[in-house]
Amino acid sequence: MTDLLIAMRTFVRLCERPNFSRVAAEMHASHTTIARRLDQVEAHFGATLFHRTTRRLIATPDADRLLVHARSMLDALDVAEQDFGPVRNQPSGLVRIGFTTALGLYYVERLGELTALHPALQLDCAMTDWQRDVVEDRLDLALRVGPVSDDSLVIHPLGLLARLLVAHPAYLERHGTATCAEDLLHHQCIAYAYGDVPARWTIDGRERVVGGTFRSDSSEAVHRAALSGLGIALLPAIRVRDDIEAGRLVPVLPDSVIAPLDILAVHPSHKRLPPRARVVLDFLKANFPGDRQGGAA
Repeated sequence: MTDLLIAMRTFVRLCERPNFSRVAAEMHASHTTIARRLDQVEAHFGATLFHRTTRRLIATPDADRLLVHARSMLDALDVAEQDFGPVRNQPSGLVRIGFTTALGLYYVERLGELTALHPALQLDCAMTDWQRDVVEDRLDLALRVGPVSDDSLVIHPLGLLARLLVAHPAYLERHGTATCAEDLLHHQCIAYAYGDVPARWTIDGRERVVGGTFRSDSSEAVHRAALSGLGIALLPAIRVRDDIEAGRLVPVLPDSVIAPLDILAVHPSHKRLPPRARVVLDFLKANFPGDRQGGAA
């Protein structure tokens, strides 16, 4: 039975990431071992689950049918293991969390409080401004900037995260400050954007395309560019408050209205949230740095 459970976990990963080599690397097993486990599942259920070519694995309709049962079974097993763990009612095990950079850095400074309460937890924090695939990257929880319309995800509203326009004092000495939103069109604006998509800032209810000599798809790079005096940046307040207090950055258009970011936590709808992930979600909610919201739990 233990061998079959391992084989079923392997089957689920192959459905999520249909590549023998990648799954073998993730599971610290050989390519041959992964293939043998798949053979075991196919033999047990008497079904062909993948068409195999030299380059690809293609799931069959039987694989899609079995995947629903396999996920349900493995999720139930995870919950049972939590319930009958070495310390009853003490969440334990690995929780993988996908963070945006700004919020990830904020929470990492506070995770010691969580691990002190639950020493059997292990936390794996994946930080990137790119939106990670929750299932493919095996994330138990991930933070998103709303709205999210993916029916495959369960959504937990965390709250609203304020943003501020800021610049280094030396930049403002050279170029002058902006007195209204229209002035930004004549300034070096440090764009946070992806690819060729123009950066758009909505200030006082009006959207404007902004740009300058520097742009990045990393909020941390935008932050550092602002600190180096490259221009005006729009950043989460939690990243720049210390800089403002220390005089490293100065607020720009402090009386303007800038829409906050709607932050959500999500997890796969097919997967029941185990106790170890539930306590992490509760911690994220309780320690959210902005205005908290109610919502689905």
